[in-house]
Amino acid sequence: MLLLLAGLILAAVAGLWLLNSVRSPAPPPADRPLPVAKLPNHPLRIVALGTSLTARAFWPERLAADLTSCLGHPVQVGRVARPGARSDWALEQVERVLAAAPDIVVIEFAINDADLLDGVSVDTSVTRHLQLVGRLTKGLSAPAIVLMTTNPVAPGWRTLQRPRLGAYYAAYRGLAAQTNSGLADIWPRWTDGPGGDGLHPAPEFEAGLTLPVLRSLIAARYGKTCAPRG
Repeated sequence: MLLLLAGLILAAVAGLWLLNSVRSPAPPPADRPLPVAKLPNHPLRIVALGTSLTARAFWPERLAADLTSCLGHPVQVGRVARPGARSDWALEQVERVLAAAPDIVVIEFAINDADLLDGVSVDTSVTRHLQLVGRLTKGLSAPAIVLMTTNPVAPGWRTLQRPRLGAYYAAYRGLAAQTNSGLADIWPRWTDGPGGDGLHPAPEFEAGLTLPVLRSLIAARYGKTCAPRG
């Protein structure tokens, strides 16, 4: 009996593995622009708030350099990020983020909220993100918000651990519209790239996809069009 049960479990797991090995196609990108604004009288300050994807990324420093050149105005990009962080951790970092007096905050927590083992439901994720954006933008000098979808995960165990990741990314679209935030929709642009461990992409490849979108969104806020670099 135990052998039969173990066999059924193994067959179910194998079936799920095979099912999830075929990646569902992403919808077309749905970037959402930021409200138009004037450049501040100080260096433009951007904070990247997120998970290990932000903590280990190359794009924040490169974004600062790209925008400084494009805008003809100094740009600083800092980060508040932690491996394994979810939207509940993000809520605990609001004062830390605001202490940097950011003009723009880029947010990504969907990939860890979607974790089947220690994540949260889509509804809970949406609720927490609404609270997060609300707390960040309640002051008189509130920063603009950019929600950012990131990479898919590799077929196999990574997909089994995050079987509804696409629903969390889709929720960012609704959140951006509801909160009048920008959306950098990187997920639909993703192609299989070199390196990475199935969850964390190679930072160089990731930067190549992420930078053009963020650069364009942020430059457009200040009436500029940034030509691609390199």
